[in-house]
Amino acid sequence: MSHILIVEDESVIRAALRRLLERHGFQVSEAQSAESARELLGKETVDLIIADLRLP
Repeated sequence: MSHILIVEDESVIRAALRRLLERHGFQVSEAQSAESARELLGKETVDLIIADLRLP
């Protein structure tokens, strides 16, 4: 199963993407900032990152 990391500061968008991806069988992790994404990547391996290009 592929592991996807969603990096998005808007919780509504993050939750919608998570639901969609999980329905299609993906393992999903999420981060609300680039900093928290870096921390998570130090602990987990992901296959794909979906990131907001305009993070604060």
